[in-house]
Amino acid sequence: MTILQVNKVSQRFGELAAVNDLSFDVEKGEIFGIAGPNGAGKTTLFNVITGFYQGSGDIIFDNVNIRGLRPHQICHRGIVRTFQIPQLFLTLPVVENVKVGAHFGVTGAHDEKESINEAINFVELKGKENVIAANLNLFDKKRTMLAAALATKPKLLLLDEPIGGLSPIEVSQTITLFQKINKELGLTILIIEHLMKVITEIAQRLMIIHNGEKICIGSPQEVTKDKRVIEVYLGG
Repeated sequence: MTILQVNKVSQRFGELAAVNDLSFDVEKGEIFGIAGPNGAGKTTLFNVITGFYQGSGDIIFDNVNIRGLRPHQICHRGIVRTFQIPQLFLTLPVVENVKVGAHFGVTGAHDEKESINEAINFVELKGKENVIAANLNLFDKKRTMLAAALATKPKLLLLDEPIGGLSPIEVSQTITLFQKINKELGLTILIIEHLMKVITEIAQRLMIIHNGEKICIGSPQEVTKDKRVIEVYLGG
């Protein structure tokens, strides 16, 4: 079952087409990867999907066209994202940062405290609930941002280069955590990652974009052998 359809989406900044007539589908329950050179339009695409930019074309999520909705409306429908550089309330403790997600994302009656505790436990931050965010290391800041995202109770999780700046051990732990989120929580994941070694390990399908356009989509094994991908991205 398709959970997200991106149909002929474009985003222009003056004469520059950061995303150009891009179309692809994401299946419910899969981990879908997006990679490409710097400046390829990956983060801009996320900004269009989540309503930070309006763009053109259609974005169908759960059979509803969400293009034109504001970011908070899209979050309420079940799409949440993280950022390459952690976006946190640095003067607040971990638990209050996660509380913002729990309060902001879910609509209707729910146990907010339970959502917060579940998210903190899931990302393995138990015991650090009262640490001020500014005092966390990068790994824990990223996990706090992820916990806040999970506390919104999303259906689709967008991850923008989530392993940047992490040590090899932290990268391994993060990949395991994403796989756990996908399997145990049943979340569909759309992940941008620059490192092909990481994206081919975690993604079930992979799309390469260049200059805002799709050049290849398929399994990681197929994509890494594609001549166009080798030319524009892998440096062959």
